[in-house]
Amino acid sequence: MSDAANNFASIAAMHPEAVLLKEGGQPVILLPAFRFMAGDQPHVMDLLLVPFAHSGYITRLFFERKIEDRGANWNQHRVVERNWWAPSWNHVPEAMPWTKMLSAHLRAVT
Repeated sequence: MSDAANNFASIAAMHPEAVLLKEGGQPVILLPAFRFMAGDQPHVMDLLLVPFAHSGYITRLFFERKIEDRGANWNQHRVVERNWWAPSWNHVPEAMPWTKMLSAHLRAVT
């Protein structure tokens, strides 16, 4: 099994609704209706994990909606034919397993 397949299997074990998509020929992971905490508030929204360099960042996590008062410098992007929001949050290595990468990116809004 490839690294992408192994990483996706781990994400899917954590979130069975996960979908493996492609952006520019590279894997991206759609996490529909993902549940997470931002501050002391629960959130449920679609997330998109991009485990490669994108828009000047080593890796990215895109959110369906901007989270007010969490994260910094939110900007809107179009990825896999959909609009997404992402805060400025860098230095999450692409060599990191995708489950850990997701957790590292979620720290931007916790």
